[in-house]
Amino acid sequence: MEPWQLLVAAGLILGLAEFFTPTFFTLPAGLAFIATAVWALFIESGVTLLLILALHLMAVYLLFYKLVWPKLKKSAPRTNADAMAGKVATVVEAIDPVSGAGEVRLYGDRFRVVAERAFAVGNKVMITATSGNKVVIRALEEGEG
Repeated sequence: MEPWQLLVAAGLILGLAEFFTPTFFTLPAGLAFIATAVWALFIESGVTLLLILALHLMAVYLLFYKLVWPKLKKSAPRTNADAMAGKVATVVEAIDPVSGAGEVRLYGDRFRVVAERAFAVGNKVMITATSGNKVVIRALEEGEG
């Protein structure tokens, strides 16, 4: 096989391997191998091709590092307890910050609370964070909820 054929085959294998990995790690390598295959049509020196492959790998990974991976991290959905922050809950057991008593209801579930002030049953409150198995709440401001 010609060097360009080997490089294209390796690039395609790495590109297809991306379907089985959730990291976008093999796709950039596959792109670098395919880009090097174009050079292999004009250059016969194996050492020169390896140098070009190394440069392509660095360039493609740098582009993915700067342009692709940050967008993937920002678009990841919040899950579990993190997704509760910013939601409006209803007080179902009077909240007393001194004794630590009180519960709110969100999504049909009841949660113990951490609060800086008292709230009566039926009040709407904003969940700001989680603390262990409790939710941290604050009063709703005008226009919220």
